[in-house]
Amino acid sequence: MKILYFTATGNSLAVAKKIAAEENGELISIPQVMNGENLNYEDDVVGFVFPTYGCMIPFVVKNFMKKITVKADYTFAIATYGMSSGAILDEAEHVSEIAGYPFDYVNKVLMLDNCQPQFDIAKQKEALPKKNVEEKTDAIMKDIQNRAKGHPKTGFSDKAGTNFCKILGMGKPNPKYDNSFSVDENCIKCGTCAKVCPMANITVTDHVEYHHNCCTCQACIHACPTHAIHFKSERNTERWRNPEVSLKEIIQANDQKNR
Repeated sequence: MKILYFTATGNSLAVAKKIAAEENGELISIPQVMNGENLNYEDDVVGFVFPTYGCMIPFVVKNFMKKITVKADYTFAIATYGMSSGAILDEAEHVSEIAGYPFDYVNKVLMLDNCQPQFDIAKQKEALPKKNVEEKTDAIMKDIQNRAKGHPKTGFSDKAGTNFCKILGMGKPNPKYDNSFSVDENCIKCGTCAKVCPMANITVTDHVEYHHNCCTCQACIHACPTHAIHFKSERNTERWRNPEVSLKEIIQANDQKNR
């Protein structure tokens, strides 16, 4: 089994790790291979795990899915999401069909929504136990072990959510997105923000500089050890990293110097 994943705060990686552990699967970070030459993935099972951005697949993941070759007896895609998954499962099936490896199984896991500034992360943490993340992940894991097929039906409101986000221009590169970030005097120039950025969009010298190639993942904000990076209109300074994933793992997944 090969599992291709994308993660910013560890939610998707936590799910990918659990699935891989059951079948001795190989974890492959999409940012670490997306610019490579060998984009052919062959195994008995090939799966994808990724977050939901604006009710859609992150454009980094979508572009990767479109250009790779997959040969497997069984394929799947799992999306993690917070408030709404939108029509992301339909989108995943559509993209994979066009790419030539239609998914046998797609599903989603409701987790903490870490999007700043839309959500109060402190309140999200309080509500997390009610989301039954472990139970849902276990159910998905068993489905994959049994090589289940199909996916949950996408409701009208989810489809409407994705359509609305598309109207707003979400789901595609936004060069101006990192203009919404600010760095305060608590910055210690440690370079963590640059290391967790999957787009090599940050340079740290005597100051932090963004280069307007942001994929909107917000890893830099949540990973900063001194909470020095902010959205200009964020609710509070509460941050999130999935407790099952270390900062080192996120750096290994995203640091472009490791390519």
